[in-house]
Amino acid sequence: MSGGISRRRFVKLLGGAAAAIGLASLGYSLGWFSAGERAVLERSISGESNLERPLVSLVKGRDVNAMVRRAIKAIGGIEALVSPGSRILIKPNVGFNRPEAVTSPEVLRAVIEVIKDADPKEIIVAESAVRGYNTSNNFGVTGIADVVRGLGIRLVDLDKSSEIVKVKTSGKLLGEVSVFKLACDADVIISVPRLKRHSQAIVTISMKNMMGILPSDQKGMFHVLGLQQCIADLNTVFRPDLAIVDATEVMTVSGPGMGRMVPGEAILASRDPVALDLIAAEYLFRLEGNENPLETALNVPHIKLAAELGIGINDPSRIRVVEERVS
Repeated sequence: MSGGISRRRFVKLLGGAAAAIGLASLGYSLGWFSAGERAVLERSISGESNLERPLVSLVKGRDVNAMVRRAIKAIGGIEALVSPGSRILIKPNVGFNRPEAVTSPEVLRAVIEVIKDADPKEIIVAESAVRGYNTSNNFGVTGIADVVRGLGIRLVDLDKSSEIVKVKTSGKLLGEVSVFKLACDADVIISVPRLKRHSQAIVTISMKNMMGILPSDQKGMFHVLGLQQCIADLNTVFRPDLAIVDATEVMTVSGPGMGRMVPGEAILASRDPVALDLIAAEYLFRLEGNENPLETALNVPHIKLAAELGIGINDPSRIRVVEERVS
């Protein structure tokens, strides 16, 4: 598309599926989009408008490759989101330099391999670490750098980027937010967090993980203004198109840097980050031995606030959970 704006951002700026379909058709007729670009738009629009009963997959097992593939297939497959010619941004959680506190390299490898099957134009893995940590160092000591570069994928330390843009949100607390431009340029954003506890956010899953597209000063601002609402507000404009949760090992009790690690032996996935974070939080609380894990998950503030903003669904009766096991 001409004008330097990604197809993903264009769809979100249209403000509605019906308007988007009409303008996408007009744009195609005027030569704004190729046939492949129009297909990306239509799939994105379909995903935005098909959230009345979102799918969340929860696949258990020990074969990470099989689990990731099955989890994505169970919610419609990668081809429903990624098409040839699209630019994909994978946002893992590599905020710390401790392997147990970051997305497993093995899970990230499996996600990349599935995406490559759809033949996108470019796959980028990017992160900006927690304040006080060095992102490039985190990539190295946790094994993320070896995996990504071994697959021939571009790995970006966002903290070394000077390209920052201001974006208006549709939130309640943030009128606008500064983000690394790379996030705006992506056609598809895929959040790949490790399932963890968080001392202030209670849990850090797919929506909290999106804070890694923020410069350091913005992260600090979120904590000053009100972390829970700011997480929800950020996701009004940078809602991940797909989220895949690494629950192979889960950080319970405390976090996000250090906590009690327990085997989770699961991968969760959804195109609705609110529904996914609810079900993943329930899974975490269940592993902790919580007597009512679903009720506890329903009371995580940023999950509730995100649902109120229309980012996704947090009503368990409207969420279809597909549970499977692979050998």
